[in-house]
Amino acid sequence: MMDETPGCDCSRRSFLRGAGLTLAGVGIASLFPGPWIRYAMGAGPFNNKRLIFIFLRGGNDGLNAVIPGGDPDYSALNRPSLYIPPASSIDLNGFARLHPALADLTEIYGAGDLAVVHRAGFANNSRSHFDDQRTWENGNPADPKSYEGWLYRYIVDSAVDQGVKLPALSVQALPPVILRGDENFVNVANPDSFDYIFPDPKRSKLMNSWRTIYTDLTGLEPYRAALTDTSVKLIDTLDTYRSWDQTHWDPKDPGTGYSLFPVSDATNPPDPSGPNGKKFATTSYAFFKSLKICALSMLESDASNTNGTRIAGTELSGFDTHNSQGSTSGTQAQLLSWLAYGMRSLHVVLSGAATDPRAYAPVWQDTVVVTLSEFGRTSKENGSFGTDHAAGSCLFAAGGTVNGGVYNCDPSTWPPGVIFGDSGRYLLVRTDYRAIFWEILRDHMGASPSVADSVFPGYSSLGLAELGLIG
Repeated sequence: MMDETPGCDCSRRSFLRGAGLTLAGVGIASLFPGPWIRYAMGAGPFNNKRLIFIFLRGGNDGLNAVIPGGDPDYSALNRPSLYIPPASSIDLNGFARLHPALADLTEIYGAGDLAVVHRAGFANNSRSHFDDQRTWENGNPADPKSYEGWLYRYIVDSAVDQGVKLPALSVQALPPVILRGDENFVNVANPDSFDYIFPDPKRSKLMNSWRTIYTDLTGLEPYRAALTDTSVKLIDTLDTYRSWDQTHWDPKDPGTGYSLFPVSDATNPPDPSGPNGKKFATTSYAFFKSLKICALSMLESDASNTNGTRIAGTELSGFDTHNSQGSTSGTQAQLLSWLAYGMRSLHVVLSGAATDPRAYAPVWQDTVVVTLSEFGRTSKENGSFGTDHAAGSCLFAAGGTVNGGVYNCDPSTWPPGVIFGDSGRYLLVRTDYRAIFWEILRDHMGASPSVADSVFPGYSSLGLAELGLIG
């Protein structure tokens, strides 16, 4: 803890703000974002639970991903080119059916580790990609313009990031709102180039200069020691990522011998009926590489040590299917097949079942993998063989502590007319997304009930119905 010097506001948040201003004053704030400053502050409470999020950007059509087969309104009349008949889909509970492209999820579902949650969202959504994506990520429908994420608030307010080199990271083109705040966490835009600008010996010279860079600068008290330590910790963080050696990690499926993360032509499983004789299109490689980094960050975190990544996330874009969406094949089907293969791969590697010379300790029991998407699609097909922006959709949550099963898609939770229950065009939301994610934070990650209203503003007064997703 820092000294509570009289006349000095040395609280945790004021330290972060003050340090940021000081760094900005010398023109190198971008080199020292908050995670390294908080790392220098010493260890916070330790919790070995982990979370991986996957944002399905564009608005996933939940009615074709998880088909309400028991509802007569899901029909070829309402969806002439999109309708998927029972014989072409996968039965889950006699009412709900899974898109055939999601077949790889059945292994996790059969193990009781997959929750299929339908009719998720929030009331009165704007159906704007920008506003609704921000709302899902900032946790506050009353303020869709806010760029402070609910995961950021959970991490900082619970102090789970203190003393940790890489407590949370995202692997996508831009830092996601869900992890943004006054101080941003690490975002790996390109997994192959997240490294030092210079190799040794220049790297060593740079590191040594950062050890003393603040010695002669004035106006830094009482932060001088922490800032000096922070500069060294930045190098430590890059060293940590580099030590994972993601380029040479290629775990295999124990049954087929194929790569679980196909990131190149060489690792893409063969498939005579697939694109260029491969299982996946080359456009999938970036997603699988991002997911591989997320998995590796979980596995490289020592279960007995506070110094490890606990939250990681990425995105899969392309779900804005206004045109030529397809049914059992097409744009959505292709994306869903990538998602399902990727989630199954996470299950295999995090369970310790992969063929992998590194032989990591299994962490599946301590991990939850969850998907997000800003909204669903219109219940009726449009004139361009696609669907438009709507309201409720589905999401998936998987993990060793997840109470598997189907939620909100059975006769008791899917009354007649619900497909058109919102404005006569959209699937009516039944479960607010904040209830789902607060359950995960509280019952899996161990968040204190006292931070509920900070993570999701006003949560305790909303009276949201929870589902009991975590056992």
